[in-house]
Amino acid sequence: MTVLRKIARLAALAAVAALAGCGNETDQGLVYKSVLQGLSQNSGQTMSAMAPEQTAAAVQASLAQTDLPLALAVVEKRQATAILANIETNGAYRTWGTSDRRTVTTAQGLVTATRGLGNDIMSSSVSQVAALVTGRKAGTGRRVMRYLDGENHTVEIASDCRIARGGQKRVSSGTIQNVLVTEMSEICSMSGGKSFSNSYLVDGRGRVLASRQWLGEANGYIALQLLR
Repeated sequence: MTVLRKIARLAALAAVAALAGCGNETDQGLVYKSVLQGLSQNSGQTMSAMAPEQTAAAVQASLAQTDLPLALAVVEKRQATAILANIETNGAYRTWGTSDRRTVTTAQGLVTATRGLGNDIMSSSVSQVAALVTGRKAGTGRRVMRYLDGENHTVEIASDCRIARGGQKRVSSGTIQNVLVTEMSEICSMSGGKSFSNSYLVDGRGRVLASRQWLGEANGYIALQLLR
């Protein structure tokens, strides 16, 4: 399955929530959820097994009960799904959180930090690639991701990345309906011959509406889909 198909799969689940339907998503298997405290009747449960239909219901409830920006997140390696609320904004940085204090911070839609996942990204420098992705332009850029080693020393992982522009399509998820987006891809090379690939769906205003991004060796990929 290509990375863009993975994003499309997440978008399909979000569309299920928007349409209050579930027929074609039953084959996605069990997922997990952690809904921000107070957003729905299921709040307070953390990482409990849940079918896609239940996730869709939780998304609907969350959209109805708060005006906060929301996102659907899937950590693929753990088969863990969460509804995230935008709990803090500091300039270009937005922190999205769950009830059990797990957070993802983004800048212009690109993940820059995580907390509560284990082997977290402490911080990142992504301005070069973010400018290309949100500008829907091809080019090259450098990114740096920082982690802590076993002795609490900061370890920097630098990557040289190539950003390419793909086709266009329309997407719908949550309250975001029928928006034209451009497919953007980012292929990054690290030392030792390792590489990873990120994918983004970017609208005409430069907003990243959906993405699949590399968190690191321990956590693998996270897929993010804006719901509001």
